[in-house]
Amino acid sequence: MAKHFPEIESRDFDWNDLKYALAVARHGGLSQAAKILGSSASTVARHIQQLEAALGHTLFLRQQTGYLLTDEGKEVLELIINVEDALLALERRDAGSGSCRQVSGYVRLACAEMMAVHLVTPHLPKLFELHPQLQVDLAVDIKLVDLNRREADVALRLANPGEKPGEQDYIAHAIGKMTFAAYRSRRHEDTKQYVSWGKDWEHLPMAQWLKQHFKTQEPRLLSNNANVQLQAARAGVGLAVLPRFIGDADPDLMEVSICKTELSRNIWLVYHRDLKASTRVLAMKDFLSDCVQDYLK
Repeated sequence: MAKHFPEIESRDFDWNDLKYALAVARHGGLSQAAKILGSSASTVARHIQQLEAALGHTLFLRQQTGYLLTDEGKEVLELIINVEDALLALERRDAGSGSCRQVSGYVRLACAEMMAVHLVTPHLPKLFELHPQLQVDLAVDIKLVDLNRREADVALRLANPGEKPGEQDYIAHAIGKMTFAAYRSRRHEDTKQYVSWGKDWEHLPMAQWLKQHFKTQEPRLLSNNANVQLQAARAGVGLAVLPRFIGDADPDLMEVSICKTELSRNIWLVYHRDLKASTRVLAMKDFLSDCVQDYLK
């Protein structure tokens, strides 16, 4: 395994080439890498060619199915990842070093759509009233973001932090509890059908809860989008498991008892250890904690 970069033959070595090579290695082709980088396939190809020329090695095998790393490419990729990790650490340190009293700048919050739509967004005016110079980027996705790679500064999640590799540098606070119940439409006849999560999300407690009740009966609708499930329940498609703070407040829905055991999950506020002194992160942390405690109490 290489311990350092091979001797660089070109004096015009462009460090940006490393970023393009890393994207191609991770996503397997030019078009996918270009989409991630906001570039074009031809630009990505040019950077790969420049890097190979500078290092004097062929890093990728060009195939119809995509780009595959050569043995030399795999060694160089490991070193590129080390460079990326160092740069990301510098970014996090810079982002966390704010010391001025006025909270300003950019903070990226990641959470699932249901929390973003029904919990966070309606309360954002309070945050901006306190910190008018703060800019919030609300990243909505059910998938867990990688805080090591600055995919977000702060995340709200229901999954216990620390369960995935690489999360040892995360700081997590349990800021509340989200309870769930089953709901169906008030305006439609009970169809004895139900709505659940897609095949990739069968492990979720909500999906398991439904499976326990309906046993071998398959769901009428599968969706990994909680708002789709909400609308489906309203429309009479079938019963759906929803957070109580949404279902109880919806006049179109009525609760249906399907299990004696209450389903609840902790809401975790998570950020990277390098950002623990960031005024932007601390402001978002206080805001989210107040939101959850005031709204879900």
